[in-house]
Amino acid sequence: MNRTKSTSITVHELTWMALLIAMQMVLSKLSVGSGILQVGFSFIAIGLMGYYFGPIKAMFANAAADIIANVLLPTGGGFFWGFTLSALVAGLIYGFMLYNRKVTLLNVFLTVLLITVVINTLMNTFWISMMTHNPFWVMLLTRLPKEGISLIYQTGILYFILRWVSNTRFNKIGR
Repeated sequence: MNRTKSTSITVHELTWMALLIAMQMVLSKLSVGSGILQVGFSFIAIGLMGYYFGPIKAMFANAAADIIANVLLPTGGGFFWGFTLSALVAGLIYGFMLYNRKVTLLNVFLTVLLITVVINTLMNTFWISMMTHNPFWVMLLTRLPKEGISLIYQTGILYFILRWVSNTRFNKIGR
């Protein structure tokens, strides 16, 4: 069987993916703020997966992280397939936008903007609306201010982390 480096996963990559999945699970449980404005940090691990491994591997790793987290650390809402689809698409976006690209503030901002609009604002609001039977537009309007704030802090944090990673020996983890 002839496999290319882009589609096969080495033991080295699998080990780092497992570490990033574990990191994502831990970071998803850490948040600052109240229910209305809760600042989470799991986006850091997802961004690193996309930066290191590209769209396809990050997509599957992020979906696996969502499923594993729901099995090992379930929340009150339980498992919902829509959020796994959101995780899959988020990994794809982070991978397409960050893999083999120079870390610039504009590139990180555009990545976080896509995630914020497509995943957090549209897809996740739709899933929450389906689960709670609340109108989508009402849910959307209440979530917009929080997503605007998250765009700012996620861009800043992810930029500084990716900038640091790109200038260290950790830059070669998935490459």
